[in-house]
Amino acid sequence: MAERWIDFTNLDLPEQTRARVTKTLMEGIQLNLSTEESRKLLRRHVNNKTNLITMFVDINNSTEMSLSLPESKFALLVQCFAQEISIAVLGYGGYVFKYEGDAVIVLFLAEDDSMKACENALKCSRAILKIIKEVINPIFKEHGLPEITVRIGLTYGYALVVLYGNNLEKAHIDLIGSSISLASKIDSIAKPNQVLVGESIYNILMSSGSINKSKFIEINLDPTRWKYLSRSDPHSMYRVYEYAGN
Repeated sequence: MAERWIDFTNLDLPEQTRARVTKTLMEGIQLNLSTEESRKLLRRHVNNKTNLITMFVDINNSTEMSLSLPESKFALLVQCFAQEISIAVLGYGGYVFKYEGDAVIVLFLAEDDSMKACENALKCSRAILKIIKEVINPIFKEHGLPEITVRIGLTYGYALVVLYGNNLEKAHIDLIGSSISLASKIDSIAKPNQVLVGESIYNILMSSGSINKSKFIEINLDPTRWKYLSRSDPHSMYRVYEYAGN
């Protein structure tokens, strides 16, 4: 990734992004996107529970876009989105776990310092929204592509690293755990350009005092549709908060 990125390092960061997005739309994707770094990370934890922050980022109304745009243009839009999300994630110490259609699934390792990992994940989520609003969308508009909005959902918790085979280097590696599933569920209820976090992230940050409580707004969830129980209090519903910080 870094070898291709160096073409733009004579510019400041926003201009790097603008130059790369513009070149991507004109010439195709500029970086070789890969999940190899996250696989290397997970291989070191096979058959063990690993403390992680999981972040889902996906494009709103992507199905409608896929129906209204030529396949090649829609593919380029998704590739460009995934490319810039991946670079932002790398800058905040995260790992791209999977690319799934119009979604990017990201991991932040939280084994040593869960508070720092939560802070980095939140900063990354706000940076993603800023990049889309200030760089990607204006360039998309210039090239006749629809502007995009995204949903972001984050959770904190343990996940079991499992290997589907007996060859550590070749077998498929994956994560199993409620925090992974909850990140996807939280992402699915987010509004356009909204960052939602699970209660564990909220509790960690509130206990540390590192982020002002006013930056979080508890979401009123429909109990007939949201039936997930709290990890800290099994008699209560799992809480979700909007992160409205800068």
